Amino acid sequence: MSAPDLGGTLELKAGARVELIVADTSLARALFDGVPAARILSRARLASDERDANSSTGRDGRSSSWDALMSRLLGSTADAKQRVKKAIARHTRVADDEGPLDAVEATIAPLVLAVASSNGDASLSEMYPECGAGPRDTVVAQACAAYDARLAGDDLRAPMLEACVRLAARASIGPFAWERLRDAAVKLSGPELAMTLLRPASGSLFPRPGDEKARTGARRMAQLDRAELDQLVRKDPRELATKIAKLDSGVAPKPARARDQHDTLVADLAWLLSHEGALVLAIVPFEASPDDAMPAPRATTPSWAPQDWSSADAAARLADALEKGLTTLPRVRAVVLGGGEPALDAIGAEMLHASAHPFASAAFAEILSNSSRPRDVIRLVTYFAVAPDPAHAARALGRCSAPELPRVLGAWLESMLPGGGAANERNERNERNEDEAEPESAARVTACVASLAPYPHLYRAVRPLLARVGDAPPASA
Repeated sequence: MSAPDLGGTLELKAGARVELIVADTSLARALFDGVPAARILSRARLASDERDANSSTGRDGRSSSWDALMSRLLGSTADAKQRVKKAIARHTRVADDEGPLDAVEATIAPLVLAVASSNGDASLSEMYPECGAGPRDTVVAQACAAYDARLAGDDLRAPMLEACVRLAARASIGPFAWERLRDAAVKLSGPELAMTLLRPASGSLFPRPGDEKARTGARRMAQLDRAELDQLVRKDPRELATKIAKLDSGVAPKPARARDQHDTLVADLAWLLSHEGALVLAIVPFEASPDDAMPAPRATTPSWAPQDWSSADAAARLADALEKGLTTLPRVRAVVLGGGEPALDAIGAEMLHASAHPFASAAFAEILSNSSRPRDVIRLVTYFAVAPDPAHAARALGRCSAPELPRVLGAWLESMLPGGGAANERNERNERNEDEAEPESAARVTACVASLAPYPHLYRAVRPLLARVGDAPPASA
């Protein structure tokens, strides 16, 4: 049995560590061709801050693994730091809508280099055309090269493409020593299983023909043909187990551990192939050793994080930082929860200034939605009343499990009806302009009730009010 032939698609040396990945290549190419690099980084920051919020070191929101990594990748280059920081901030709102995107440090490094070398609002394919050359901040490139030596070179297209493939990964197994995977591939290709584990695919990870001309040594990934493997793992597990047990028959006895490795590999492969996508063999990126690992972030108080919640502008500064994208909701949530009831009171009051910072107010409402204090229920309903878009405020109401919320919400909406107390007050203010009186309140009630439709427990409580809106007399009556 001969060693597997990868057809020159990947250069693997002794001692290399590899993994098998299933990735959505359509998503990878979309990230590469159509998404601003800074938006990808902003989503990665969101994922990093969520991990910190769930860890013992970052639970208070004052320490940040992301900030520590940026310092390591950008060093003392103040101009590059500002470019990256501002570019990420510009995409914070969209990133919050699209959700976090998990990424390891070696995947983040090429993206940081791309954004530091440009304005970050272009996609990676726009920055790095088919020739692979593109903008490069040499100081940042040297720092990022600690994670991927190719980033210090001139051809940056391959590492950028492969970063997108990792971002689009759905599942992976490994890492394995290359020699172990190669020997297993040889063994599994025998007559018992006749499985070609490492057959190159006819397609490619690279979206343009010009990318095929890249040097094999510049790549760290190769797409494999999974059709034959899919057929194998669909077989009866008992039949597979019997065939695996016969792999070493007729040769010198092998330790049980060696047989178990084949069994485990096939089981892991079956799990991996249960995911849709392209099968990729990838060289494992840089892994920090204990000697050069990035130290844990220090718990320093950011300028936007209040130290005294009784300060008049504490919540306002927090809202301003969130509105400008200088921080993320996971970090703000951690800081507020660490501040206890004074912090909840502060953001509850600031939340009502929705016109000044709509994004931050919506974020504060989401935090308050987890509180069961009656005063926070009242504030959430009040925010619902003043929010420019009731749909955003309805999302926070839908998350709130306070039992009195449907009653309080219904009472407020009823007061908004033509003839209700709140409506009468507005009508008195608008008595000189009849067109802005009762129809205005009726339209607002209708919009508010409609925004609650995705939340059945609230919608059922307020839907009957729509009939009263329809029966209301016209303003000129």
